[in-house]
Amino acid sequence: MKKSFYLLMMLLGLVVVSCTPLDDIHDEIDNELDSKLAVAQADYVLTEDDYDDLDQSFPNFSSLDDAKTLIPILLSDLYPTYGAGSIINVGFDLYNPLRVNSYEVTSSDYAMIDLSVEYFSGNGEIMDFLEAKYPQAKEGEYVKLTYNILAEEIAYTLSDDDFDFIGDELASEYPTPASSAAQYGNFDRRDDRDAYWNNTMILEALGAVISEEFGDVKGQKYNVTYDIYDGSPGTESMTIQFDGNAYIEVGGTAYELTNDDFDAIGVEFATAYPGPASNAAQYNSFDVRSTSDNYWSDDMLLEAFNFILKQEFSAAADGDKFILTYDIYSGTPGTAVVNLIKDGDDYVIDTEASVSTIQESKVYAYTNDDWDEPYMLPENSYTEEFGQRYSNFDDEEEALMKIGIFLGREFPYAQEGEYKAVGYKFYDGEGTDTEYVNYVFKNGKWMAIPSVTSETLQFGYENGVWVPDNTIKYKLVKADYGIIADALSGMTGFETQIASMERYSNFDRRPGASAYWSDEMIFTAMTAFLNEIVPGAAEGQKYVLTFDIYNGSNTTEEIKLIKENGEWVRF
Repeated sequence: MKKSFYLLMMLLGLVVVSCTPLDDIHDEIDNELDSKLAVAQADYVLTEDDYDDLDQSFPNFSSLDDAKTLIPILLSDLYPTYGAGSIINVGFDLYNPLRVNSYEVTSSDYAMIDLSVEYFSGNGEIMDFLEAKYPQAKEGEYVKLTYNILAEEIAYTLSDDDFDFIGDELASEYPTPASSAAQYGNFDRRDDRDAYWNNTMILEALGAVISEEFGDVKGQKYNVTYDIYDGSPGTESMTIQFDGNAYIEVGGTAYELTNDDFDAIGVEFATAYPGPASNAAQYNSFDVRSTSDNYWSDDMLLEAFNFILKQEFSAAADGDKFILTYDIYSGTPGTAVVNLIKDGDDYVIDTEASVSTIQESKVYAYTNDDWDEPYMLPENSYTEEFGQRYSNFDDEEEALMKIGIFLGREFPYAQEGEYKAVGYKFYDGEGTDTEYVNYVFKNGKWMAIPSVTSETLQFGYENGVWVPDNTIKYKLVKADYGIIADALSGMTGFETQIASMERYSNFDRRPGASAYWSDEMIFTAMTAFLNEIVPGAAEGQKYVLTFDIYNGSNTTEEIKLIKENGEWVRF
C-alpha cells in the first residue's frame, strides 16, 4: 500500500514538472522506490514447487548458470519489499554428475615444467604437469590425459603356445620352417636345412606374436628371447619395435641400473665426487639438478655408466650397443634412458640412436590437494568381496553402498574429510565400462558423493534486480607459491620473503622475523598471483583467496579481492 501511495504521488509530480526528460523521471522513481524498500538479509531453500514454477523437469538445476539465471525470477516474487543492498543466501539442488574431461598434451606443453623433450620420463613429471596445467583444480576433479612417455623395454620369452601360433600364422608363407617351429618349439638356425629361419623371418614371427599378445603400440620396444637349434639347443634374443607400420629390429642390449650398481658407484667415485657419489648410493638415483651440491653432470654420468657396463659386459665387442635405464632426481623422482655404443675401450653416447616413446592415456583425479590415479577395485573383489556373478556391478546403488564398506576395510586409518577417487567396472546392459565415483570419509564412514548436490549462492539486490555473487573461493596449493615467486622475482625488498615462501610454501607472518610478510606485501603477492592465473578476469570478478601462513604455528588466512577498473583491490 505504501509503495502504491509513493508511486501515485510521484506520478502526480510528473504532471507538474512535465519538462523533465522521461528517462530521468523514471530513474528518480526507481531511486525513490528503492529508498523506501527494506534493506534485509535472509536465507531461503528452494522447494519442489519452486522448481515446478521455474519449469524445471526435476527438483534441481542442470547447471550453475541455470541457477544464476532462474533464481532471481523467484526472488522477485518472494521478496517484493526488499530493496538495494539486500542479500539472500539461496540453497538449491544441483545435478552435478562426475565428468572426466579429456586433454591431449601438445608439443609446447612439455616446456610448462621446463622439459627440453616432448615426452614425460615418469609419473613424477606427469604430476608436475597436472599441477601446472590445473592450478585451480577442485577436489574430486578428473582428467583423462593423453601424452607421450618414455617407453620402458618389455622383456618377453616365447612359449610353446607361441611357437604353435607361429606355426599356424606363417604356415602358408614358410610351410616347412613354420611346421618345424610348432613341432619342436624353437627356430632352426642351420642354414643348410629346409626348416632354416633367417633373421628376417624371425623378426616377422616375433612381430606376429607381440601383436597378438600386446597389440601394436607405436614406439614400444620388446626384448624377445626365444629357443633355437643350431646343432644343439640354445637361446637368442632380438629387440623389436613397432614403427607405426611394421615391426623392425632395433639395436642395443637393454640394462637397468640396480640398487647394487648405485652402491658400487658410491664406492668407486667416493674420492672423485664425494657428495654426488654418496647421494647416489643413498637414494639409488642420480641428482641431475645443476644447482645441487650432489649434481651429476653428463660427463660424470658417462663415467659411471662406463664403470658399470665394463663390469657387467666385460666381453662386449667394439660396436656393441646398449640401452641403459637409470633413476634420476630432478626435483621429483624420474627415469632416464641413454643409448651407448662400445667405441674402442670405452662406451660413448650413440648419437644415431633414438629415444623410444609411446603415446599413453590415463585418468587422473585431484583429491586431498594432489593429483593421482583413482583407486581401481581389484579384479577379484567383484566375485569374492561383493558377491557378483561377473567381475563388474550392474546396479549403481548396490555398487556405491558395497564399495563404501569395502573402503572401510581397505583404508582403516582414513582421516575425517579425506577424499578417495574410485574406479569400478559397471555393466549397463549393453557393455562394461569403467565408472568413477568420489568418496569422502565422514563420521567414521566412507560416503559416496551423490550426483545431485546441495549448493548455496548469495544474491544481492542491485539496480532493481537480483544478481548472483560471483565470488570465487580458492585455496592456494604448493605450485601456486612457485607462481608467486616467479611473478615477484627481482622485486626489491622481497628477496628474503620470496625465498622463505618458496621453500616452505607459506607466508611468514611473525612480526620482526626477517622473512615477515606485511599486509601490503601479501596484497602485492596475491594481486600478482591473480594476474598470472586469470589475466583476463572480468570487471567485477571477486576472489576469496585462502593461503598458508606461519605465525608460530601452521594455519591459514584469507584475502578478498575484486577487479575494478582493470585492477585488483580489496573488498
